[in-house]
Amino acid sequence: MKVLIVDDQRSARRVLRQILAALKDVEVLEAGSVEEALATIHRTPPDLLLLDIRLSDDSRNRGGLDLLKKLRAAGSTVPAVMVTSLVELGEIREAMRSGAQDYVLKEELSPEMLLPIVETFRERLALRGEVMRLRERVEHTWGLKAIVGSSRTTEAVRHMVRRVADASATVLIRGETGTGKELVARALHELSARHGEPFIAVNCSALPGTLIESLIFGHERGAFTGADRRARGQLEMAGAGTILLDEIAEMPIELQAKLLRVLEDRRFRPLGSEEERPLKARVLASTHVDLEGRIAEGRFREDLFYRLNVVTIRVPSLAQRAEDIPELVAAFAAELPRKLRFTESAVTWLERRPWAGNVRELRNVIERLALLAEEDAVTVETLEDLARPPASGNSRGEIERMARQLLALPDRLGSKLDVIERAVLHHAIEVCGGNKSAAARLVGVDRKALERRWERLGETIPDSGQDDDDGDEEK
Repeated sequence: MKVLIVDDQRSARRVLRQILAALKDVEVLEAGSVEEALATIHRTPPDLLLLDIRLSDDSRNRGGLDLLKKLRAAGSTVPAVMVTSLVELGEIREAMRSGAQDYVLKEELSPEMLLPIVETFRERLALRGEVMRLRERVEHTWGLKAIVGSSRTTEAVRHMVRRVADASATVLIRGETGTGKELVARALHELSARHGEPFIAVNCSALPGTLIESLIFGHERGAFTGADRRARGQLEMAGAGTILLDEIAEMPIELQAKLLRVLEDRRFRPLGSEEERPLKARVLASTHVDLEGRIAEGRFREDLFYRLNVVTIRVPSLAQRAEDIPELVAAFAAELPRKLRFTESAVTWLERRPWAGNVRELRNVIERLALLAEEDAVTVETLEDLARPPASGNSRGEIERMARQLLALPDRLGSKLDVIERAVLHHAIEVCGGNKSAAARLVGVDRKALERRWERLGETIPDSGQDDDDGDEEK
């Protein structure tokens, strides 16, 4: 803590310095005039000012008060305590009106009088610093900075969040499991004027219909068996903040009708209540499933879909933003107490690995490495040992996921089967360094079949300039 004493009398400054010497971690600065004080403030901004109102023997001189007024006019909020004489009570009152926080009379100056005042301002300074650190942590944890990555797709998400954060319209957040949909919802909340109000997330798939209805809308005592007291619902608890209805597609169809009415009327009725309550919160919804497909199956209301779908934010999968992986790895590793270092080849390995669980899976892998890796330097060998995807029944699920992504590609690509087959064959040849036999084994066919597939696609296998091994049997 830096304390600047402004007094024209050297003896007075010495007394104040001696008193402040009893406090640890306090740096004392001195100035004998307004000009000297302004120069010191510009060079080394203090955390507290101890100002004498009069800075000369001239009774008309009110240099300390003039200095305070100049600082406040310039927008400075540095706390000021006036240290002055008993005969200057009129000036003290003017100083308090001009922005001074306290005063001490020179006739009563003592450690018992001054030190508690300085300690109070030091505690406020520490509290302000803690608040700033918490705000910074919130911004990195839940704000726009939490959406890590510099790819075009990630920047598009951030741009959309900025555009709609302060609106009151409902937002539908769509994306695969583990992509960070709740992170986007939190960023919308933190960037809005509602950031000081509650943020509440409700998982619509976590509870059966009767319980999820009570959770969202609340209930009165006796509304159903076991309701022995009144319970506020999440809509009410959110106040003027934000409520996220996560996995909205899993909401029972009968409850969807009730939610539609709430969104249209901005009012809701707890179970068993005869009175409606106003909905003050902003409503966000998220899902990883195909809502249009659910509508076609009769499992999701079309009118609710359009009511929720005022604005849609699509959160890309990790496969769609693979160039963000190095930044994500660095961000996740920085949060851990153990400082891991990833070799360039290890980062490349992570970029090429399929991430069925998206960003969530990547974070889990980094945490696993911090717990189990033998060395702080993470190599490809470390990743092969600790981060390789499990070879299990999940492989079929991963293939089905990739198939859905393929079918969602634009029709202008032509035959999607040819597109994926060409990509697989090219990648196999590239990975195997042009070795046709090794590429055939990697794809799961024999060499002649590989060559026939290339011919059918109207292409020739790139010549690697090296001999193939002949260890496989050609059929």
